[in-house]
Amino acid sequence: MTMGDATTFPVLSLLLGLPLLGTGFCLLFRRNADECRWASLATTLAVLVVSVWCFLQSPGPDGWYLVEDYRWIPWLGARFTLAMDGISLLMVLLTAFLQVIAVLISWHQKKHPALLFSLLLLLEAGLLGVFLATDLLLFYLFWEMMLIPMFFLIGVWGHGRRVYAAVKFFLFTLAGSLLMLVAIIGLYLLHGRQTGDYTFALEALKATNCGALEPWLYAGFMIGFLVKVPVVPLHTWLPDAHTVAPGAGSLDLAGLLLKTGVFGILRFAFPLFPASAAASLPALAVLALVGLFYAAWCAYLQEDVKRLIAYSSISHLGVILLGLAAGSRLALEGAILLMACHGLTTGALFALVSMLRRRTGTRELAKLGGLWKEAPIFSWFFLYFSLASLGLPGLANFSGEILVFAGTFQTRPLWGALAVLGVVFAAAYMLRMVQGVLWGKRPPGRPWVDLTWREGLTLAALAFFTLWLGVQPGTFIEPLHLPVQTLLEGTRLLAAAGGAP
Repeated sequence: MTMGDATTFPVLSLLLGLPLLGTGFCLLFRRNADECRWASLATTLAVLVVSVWCFLQSPGPDGWYLVEDYRWIPWLGARFTLAMDGISLLMVLLTAFLQVIAVLISWHQKKHPALLFSLLLLLEAGLLGVFLATDLLLFYLFWEMMLIPMFFLIGVWGHGRRVYAAVKFFLFTLAGSLLMLVAIIGLYLLHGRQTGDYTFALEALKATNCGALEPWLYAGFMIGFLVKVPVVPLHTWLPDAHTVAPGAGSLDLAGLLLKTGVFGILRFAFPLFPASAAASLPALAVLALVGLFYAAWCAYLQEDVKRLIAYSSISHLGVILLGLAAGSRLALEGAILLMACHGLTTGALFALVSMLRRRTGTRELAKLGGLWKEAPIFSWFFLYFSLASLGLPGLANFSGEILVFAGTFQTRPLWGALAVLGVVFAAAYMLRMVQGVLWGKRPPGRPWVDLTWREGLTLAALAFFTLWLGVQPGTFIEPLHLPVQTLLEGTRLLAAAGGAP
């Protein structure tokens, strides 16, 4: 895939610059919490407006919506290159929207509010950079940049064993990132020795003849990405991080950070190492199916609602990885769409659990029950997003899952049949959670108040797009056609999967 001409106005740089400016403002005026709250909300809304403008544009004949390329470190061969195709566009939209939600659900945070909002904006800048960078060194810097704000969000604003969870998150993801860095340097040197052109540009590196080193370089990239997904058995950091993280931290973890691993596989690992990618599809499918069933079983056994949802995320990511392993256009488009769907539905559930804990002081199923009568609006949203996460037809997750299952049946019927059984497990743990929270015997204690107007509007926005993705998924699938087809044609995934469309 070749990139089109750079845009006259640096829209992509603006996307990155806005949250960085907001971060600076919050740190500069950190003594005024109200100003920081409104500045953070205004910044995230501005990023959302620019993202929507990008969505309304038409891609070029090569599939790229916008491209920017600037000199950065000439002696090292690194450039500041940003590019947006249909896949990154969907991820940018998801990031921009969920960060508005993250600011709103953190509105009444009393502990160091200015620092909290500055970290949320810094995290947004890092995420946007990951989804837009096409220079591998630039991508790696943004990849590491995401670690810092999330580490502090968990370690400072979490509860319980927050330091343990933050350090575990940091060590797991850093270890995977260092392996990826070694692979990046190896690819950079190999390409330079072959061509005399030492560069980190993705398009140039695709032409590198890796020879016997390809499986090792591919493994370095994949481990870094699979830790972030995460796959079983590299997943243990995620439930611990979710359990102690604040509401905005859990929303960003489930809704956005987990998606960076899958995006990295699609943008870098598969295109750079097509032969190894094709050979690894069966192993990737095994990891996907193991994660789907194991995490679903663990979710059913949980007594903490937040931990249950955390394991459900791992199970859903198993379906997404299966879509990648299937190697068909339909399954790949479904997997990418499911990333957005999962970000909305699971992010909403984590926001609801944060609101639930503020009202009840607990997340244990044994200490909940009878909420339907006392807080009917909250209960309606909780049921709505639980059913969406379950894959109810007409809501978000169903549209992505049905494409993944249909595409997998085209190429690997056995894989598809096994994955469909995972829906039964999902029904078991989600219905157990709904029963325990909304119905049953009301434990003694103070009355549980319903949603505030701000909480209601926040959840209503999430509910609207969850419905939109369920009934009109074509709006977001259409931009994926060309980049997915290009990915399949540029690699051996289609042939490895059996040649299905």
